[in-house]
This record gives sequence, structure tokens and C-alpha cells, in this order.
Amino acid sequence: MKIHYVPTVLLLTSTVVIAVVGVVLLLKGRSVRRTAERFRERAVPVSATVVELQAKDLSIRAEPDTRYFALVRYLPDGADEPVEAVTLTDLPSPPPRVGEQIDVAYDPEHPRRVDVVATERTVEGAGRTWLVLGTLVVLLALGVAAGWLVLVLVVWTS
Repeated sequence: MKIHYVPTVLLLTSTVVIAVVGVVLLLKGRSVRRTAERFRERAVPVSATVVELQAKDLSIRAEPDTRYFALVRYLPDGADEPVEAVTLTDLPSPPPRVGEQIDVAYDPEHPRRVDVVATERTVEGAGRTWLVLGTLVVLLALGVAAGWLVLVLVVWTS
């Protein structure tokens, strides 16, 4: 059996590089998930007043999608002055009006970190995009390695 060194080096190097990128994406997803879990563990629920709505347009495929984030004002436990902060996640539809009260949760260590979705007691979606991308990239690396094996065992032995 003759080994073709140039394609072997290129394919195996590509496999390693792609796998490293996939692992980095998976680690990023895990980090985002853990950060969300730690926030959830420390979060203190409080009622906040919507000061302003900030619209952010997302383009998914060709259809625009507007998401609303709220600038809210609330009084953290033990504080003398209220804090204003923008929510970390978008508001459920339909968004509240300016001046309305909404339930939020804030991080007592970082009072400007406030989240509306955190009041649901879940971190289900946190880091999901990173984890899916990482999994797909690792699968791509395995596909490149499988392609090299097909070349070695089938094409080059014929």
C-alpha cells in the first residue's frame, strides 16, 4: 500500500484544526450555560418599572423580526437609590408599555445585570447556539477524518 503524504498531511491537519475549533465552540457554550446557571442561583426577583423600550431588528432569512429590550428601574435590596439597566434578554410579546411594572431578577453582585426571562427559573436556551455549532463542527472534523480513511482503505489500495 502506497501512502500519499501530501493529501494525508492536509486532511489530518484539517481534521485537527476543525476539531479544535469545534471543541472551542463547545467550551464557549458550556461557559455561557454555567454563567447563566450562576446568575440564576444568585438572582433576586424584584418588580421593576419600564423606563424605555429598545427595539432591535433581527433578520431571520428574509423576514425581519423585531425584539424589544427594556430599560428598567428597580430598587435592589439594601440600596438607597434605584438602578437603571437594560434587560439581558428580550421581552415576551406583546412588550409592556413604558411605565408598567414587570417582574425581573437581578444579580446582587452586579445589580446592572437584570433579566426578565430569569424569573422563569430556567437556563434552557443559554449557550445552545454555541453548543449546536460546536457539535456540527466536531462532526465535520469526523467527516474529514472518515474521508481520509476512505482514501487510505479504498482508493489508494486499489
